[in-house]
Amino acid sequence: MFISQTNSTNDYLKQHPELDAVWTTWQTAGRGQAGNSWESEQGKNVLMSLRLRSPQVPVAQQFRITMAVSVAVQEVVASLLPQHQVTIKWPNDIYVGDRKICGMLIENTLADGQIAESIVGIGLNVNQTTWQSDAPNPISVKQLTDADHDLQTIYNTLCEAIYNKVSLLEHPETLKAQYLSVLYRFGQKARYARREVSLAPSRILTTAPANTFEATITDITSQGELVLDNQTFHFKEIQFVL
Repeated sequence: MFISQTNSTNDYLKQHPELDAVWTTWQTAGRGQAGNSWESEQGKNVLMSLRLRSPQVPVAQQFRITMAVSVAVQEVVASLLPQHQVTIKWPNDIYVGDRKICGMLIENTLADGQIAESIVGIGLNVNQTTWQSDAPNPISVKQLTDADHDLQTIYNTLCEAIYNKVSLLEHPETLKAQYLSVLYRFGQKARYARREVSLAPSRILTTAPANTFEATITDITSQGELVLDNQTFHFKEIQFVL
C-alpha cells in the first residue's frame, strides 16, 4: 500500500494491524537504530515497512530475522548495482564499498518466548543525490548509476525478496552462511573503536576515539553479537572506524 506521507512507516503499520506492508516517499519522522533519525529527500527514496506475522522464531534467536531481511535487501541492492560490491555492515546496514545506501529498523513483538510479530522498516537511498544532515557516508543508487530508478518497482522487488527469504528462518545455518558471505569486513583485519553504551534503552554514551584497535570479524553468535577475534560485542558497543 502506498501513502503520500507519514511520520514513520513502522508506526503506521503498528496503527493499522490489518495491513502487511506500506511504503511512502515522504517520512516526517523516520527512525533508525538506537534512536537515530533517518534523512530522506521528499519523493526520492523507498521508505517502507512490512509485517512478518508469527515468524516462529524463539526470542533468543531473533537475530535470524535480521539475517533473513538483511540478506534479502542486500541481494536486491546488488542486482541494482552489478558493478559494485554490496555488503551488510553488522548488524543490518547495507553498504556499497564504505558508504551506506540502506538502513533498517526491525521491531519485534514477543509472546510466550517467541517472536509473535516483526515490523521491518527499510530506508533505501534511490534517487537522492545530496544530504543536509551530518550523516557521514551516504550514497544512493542514482549516484552510482547516473540514472533515476522507479521506486514502485524497487518496493515490489524488496517485498517479494524478503518474504521469500523468510522461508529460511527454520534453517539458521543456511541463513548464517549467506549472511557471513556478504558481511562487510568479514575475515579482514580492520580498525574499530570501543564505545560505552547503555543497553536499556540502547544509546551511545561515549565514544573513545583513542581507544581503537585492529581486529578481524570471525563470526556472529546466534544472538547476533559480533565476534572480533575472540571477543564478542553487543550492538553499538563497537564502532567501525571508516
